Amino acid sequence: MKSSKLILAIFAACALALSSLACGQTASKSQASNIYMATDETGKIKSTTYSKTDDFFVFLDASGIEPGTQYQARWYALDVPGRDPNNPIKIIDYSYDEKKESLTNIYIQLASDKEWPAGRYRVEIYMNGAKVGAQQFNVE
Repeated sequence: MKSSKLILAIFAACALALSSLACGQTASKSQASNIYMATDETGKIKSTTYSKTDDFFVFLDASGIEPGTQYQARWYALDVPGRDPNNPIKIIDYSYDEKKESLTNIYIQLASDKEWPAGRYRVEIYMNGAKVGAQQFNVE
């Protein structure tokens, strides 16, 4: 009798877990993929190496974007003297605007009026609070 109650409890827990996973997958059709760095806002020239005076452009392909989808780019200096590699040097938020219905490629730009210190950098991309990817790049 105890073993049949245990089996029933395990079955119920598995069914609950599977149904919550299925609900989570259908709740949003938004996706983000193919995250890459480029030299300008066209995204045609991919690069992971920049000069000290360049702006940084991170791109991602997006499909099924729902109005109000929130993106965030967290920029880090990984081995730059005086910078903590665990604290972002800049956080940039972007909200998908439903008026841009044909938008399938999103870019986020980081610019500075000062020269960037040479070193390794990383940008992490978040969509609606969940990390969807990261890219490392260098400044020489």
